[in-house]
Amino acid sequence: MYFPYLRGKQYELLALRDLVNLPLDKDKIIPIIEPVKKSLRSVEAALKALKTIDVKVQLILNPMHGDLVEDTNGLLDFIEEQVSSGLDNIIPTFLVHNDRDVDFIIQCCDQKGYDESGFSLIHMSPVRSIDRLASYCENNKCFYNIFHINHVFALRRKFKSETQAILGDYFDKQRVNADYSKEVDKSFSSDCFFYRNEGFVAFSDFQVIGSDWVEGGWSPVAVVIHLTYKDSRTDEIRIHHFVSDSSDQDLDIAGRFHEALNKLVQFAGERQLQSMALEEFQTINLIGSYHGLGIVKKLSIMHHIELMQELI
Repeated sequence: MYFPYLRGKQYELLALRDLVNLPLDKDKIIPIIEPVKKSLRSVEAALKALKTIDVKVQLILNPMHGDLVEDTNGLLDFIEEQVSSGLDNIIPTFLVHNDRDVDFIIQCCDQKGYDESGFSLIHMSPVRSIDRLASYCENNKCFYNIFHINHVFALRRKFKSETQAILGDYFDKQRVNADYSKEVDKSFSSDCFFYRNEGFVAFSDFQVIGSDWVEGGWSPVAVVIHLTYKDSRTDEIRIHHFVSDSSDQDLDIAGRFHEALNKLVQFAGERQLQSMALEEFQTINLIGSYHGLGIVKKLSIMHHIELMQELI
């Protein structure tokens, strides 16, 4: 299975909603959403859309970033409201960073009944009370233990093998967009080909965004579009960066976007790459429209998730 890790931003959630039309396969895809905006209307809309195709969502209750870092009670209330309205596709999910998190997880699961209805854990760091947490998972309904790749070997021997998944950040983020032109094509990941052989039931990543938290946006000097694809010669996913040629202020953002888009369309055509997102990229290129860089982010995420679903 594949667990795409998404932050609860507008275009990341729109990517999930649009992929309902693919449709996503409930037996292959269970997204992780870390809510980061005070308003949860977009998260609610995504949950409702995914419910129509019976796709579950692992919703993080103790986010690391954004407006809701100190508002776990608000997220707990949100889940109760959704469940009361008939949404039964939410898996309460917790980030594990320290021993305080362990105390919170156990207390929360006991009070809210997640010990019986089920929950997931994302292990971002080893903790001293790992044995206590492992025992709790052993005796209660823990769906998944998702280990950040940096700590896999320190943690996986503690938990049931049938719950184990791996989380990796394979996006090599550059300081500015123009820097992607230094190496436009590089290795991304091979987890989708080998995770089962390595004893995991699922794998997870941050798609073509990366795990770094960036609040807000800015007007880039160069425009870049990131696209993952399978190497036809090996069991490897690679990533290609399509960077606009103009990197000064003489050409507007829309013009730089279409420079990058032309490269993407040509690349995809030469390699006969196909996806719902690529079809939309091609349509945008054909009619010459531009609706902002958020659409680029959405389509790149959609393409990556569709690629993973196709390969597993």
